[in-house]
Amino acid sequence: MIYADENFYKETFLSGRKPVIRTGFDYYAREASKIIDRYTFDRLAKVTEVPEDVGMCCCELAEQCFRTEKQKKEAGKTSEKVGTYSVTFASEADVIRNDMNEKRNIVMKWLSGTGLCYRGI
Repeated sequence: MIYADENFYKETFLSGRKPVIRTGFDYYAREASKIIDRYTFDRLAKVTEVPEDVGMCCCELAEQCFRTEKQKKEAGKTSEKVGTYSVTFASEADVIRNDMNEKRNIVMKWLSGTGLCYRGI
């Protein structure tokens, strides 16, 4: 199940901002939805109506997935300065670790108060 479609992304999540993901949103939303399923222990599989916070989380995670894929294609480039040219690179392990931390932060930002991430402890 995909928790946000492109229309929700553009109309509700962005609220007039420029889209980070211009094409292929469904691909990244599907990847983001799988991450949400992992953090919520598949609790949303039984829900008939997806809460708005879940859709917002899906959109932000999709943008993070998009940025990470782009960064991996650029061989780990983290920053670039044009005047007196300077480039900073990160190792692939650093990119993956930072990406995992950012995804977890996004999920907790949107879903921590919903009870969906509750482990039962």
